[in-house]
Amino acid sequence: MATNLTETFVHLPQTAEEQNQVLLNDDYGKYYPTDPRNLNLQSNFGPMIPEQIAYLQPTAKDTPVEIIRDRFLRDIYVFVKALLPKDRVLDCRRRYFSHMAPSSLLKDGSDPVDGIFSEKDTRKFLPPGNLRRLFGLQNDAESDQYLELMISAHEAPFYLDFCTTEELRPFIRKFAGWRDITMLQRTMLRAFVPDSELTPVHFDQMYLRASPPISLTAWVPVGDVSLEAGGLMTEAEFGRNAGDLTDEERVSAFNKNMNDGGFLSRDTVSYGKGEDRRWLITEYEAGDVIFHDPFLVHASCKNKDPERRIRLATDLRFVDANQAYDQRWMKVWRPLDGL
Repeated sequence: MATNLTETFVHLPQTAEEQNQVLLNDDYGKYYPTDPRNLNLQSNFGPMIPEQIAYLQPTAKDTPVEIIRDRFLRDIYVFVKALLPKDRVLDCRRRYFSHMAPSSLLKDGSDPVDGIFSEKDTRKFLPPGNLRRLFGLQNDAESDQYLELMISAHEAPFYLDFCTTEELRPFIRKFAGWRDITMLQRTMLRAFVPDSELTPVHFDQMYLRASPPISLTAWVPVGDVSLEAGGLMTEAEFGRNAGDLTDEERVSAFNKNMNDGGFLSRDTVSYGKGEDRRWLITEYEAGDVIFHDPFLVHASCKNKDPERRIRLATDLRFVDANQAYDQRWMKVWRPLDGL
């Protein structure tokens, strides 16, 4: 039985076409869109420190698989550009915000695909869980309707259809070499309005603890996410420095700082200061996907999109169907389901 994700990878022989493939237009290691001091990056407790910010590096979808694997082993993520059809992603975005429109989430008269925020009290649109209980409104009809619609979206036909997007599984099959792929049914579909609470610092294995760390997460932005909109950002150093630790030692190292709310920290700035860590950010375009290891520490900044667009993304997790995996995740997400 595999004890970590990369042990499940099957190295398939390269085809002649793959062996002769020339890597063109490769921006990996070169992506630097602007000095971080030019950006409005905010944590829950004030501005991010520019010196703590660097950039996730993109990989073209037609990059030879051995190069993709090398990058994943080194970085414990691979950020694949334009993997999914843009029109399919934007169709899901349009349908999601049309589904959510009765909750007063969107600006009146705006196109749902744009996802322009209504500028109502951001507390109305917090996801269920500890933070909503801490900051949320009580006896608020719009907030209650938002919650109901947000939960039901996880079983809406438009979203279930999106999760079957054809291009995902062939890429994973090529990248991981898995013959039989299972997507865990407990997926996360989250909208973050401008200026609201950010995604706290966490890593996925803390929620998938009933099995070895063998899941591959696909974080899929459902629409464009600007540099200031708070898309997924990763912590650069731990994955590189933990190569000599066993999985048990890694879990122990994380758990020393575990918050009783189920995450490592709500303060991305102080977490970044801890051990000279850096946060890696990027802008995302509809069709991009970032794949990462279950031990990758990640979070977000606040959504400060200059056009006041709502950030929408989903977490999809895949496993080799022939390995033991966390069966508790083979059910649709429900609030406070203990996972």
